[in-house]
Amino acid sequence: MKTIGYQLTPENAQIHLGMIVLQSDVTIEDEFRRYFADTDLSLLVSRIPFEDEVTEKTLGDMAHYITQSTALFPVAHTFDAVGYACTSGAMQIGSDRIRQLIMKERTCRYVSDPMRAALLAFESLGAKNIGYLAPYSTPVCKTMIEHIESQGFSVPHSASFDEEHDQVVGRISPNTIYQTAIELIVSADGDIDAIFIACTNMKCATVLDRITSETGVTALSSNKVLAWDLARSAGVPLDL
Repeated sequence: MKTIGYQLTPENAQIHLGMIVLQSDVTIEDEFRRYFADTDLSLLVSRIPFEDEVTEKTLGDMAHYITQSTALFPVAHTFDAVGYACTSGAMQIGSDRIRQLIMKERTCRYVSDPMRAALLAFESLGAKNIGYLAPYSTPVCKTMIEHIESQGFSVPHSASFDEEHDQVVGRISPNTIYQTAIELIVSADGDIDAIFIACTNMKCATVLDRITSETGVTALSSNKVLAWDLARSAGVPLDL
């Protein structure tokens, strides 16, 4: 057999992003492909164990697996940024602790999550009054709304599908999300600056622009704000 030579690509030839995604999530990878379709970057995904039922306990329990999930990325890979892709999990565990758990295993320049990214997006847009649409149970929604308001924002209008099972959440149709968001914005009667559609498993990338153009209210989602925050940290342009 003939032995032939080869060339290696430079290690810094691309932006390298990593994501830790829930075992039950069937949405975020498809939506990130959409958001980064015109961008030359590398996106690697690791999964984290998660029970189907979304409760404050199961969300908090994920803290035990974040470092382990980070360790499953390719050993020699260096990331520009890593995202922990769970909005309610980030709220329950805390963004600072998530960063510590990821950095314990893999040093990278930046760590984000959808909760942190949402707050940064609100601030970037100058949005103070936020409409809130989520799939979660009432206790999880209540805690998240309180967290958003504790950071200096107001959530005067909210709605939830009250669905605890993440496998079901991933099947809620984009049209249902679109119609519900429109109804919430109309009922707010000009009282909100933006609407936040929480949960990375909510399929809404295809309807965000329609919601914004038809109502004049900026529509944001967990996946959109996380993609935006990871991108900007790495110097990649991506509009909200």
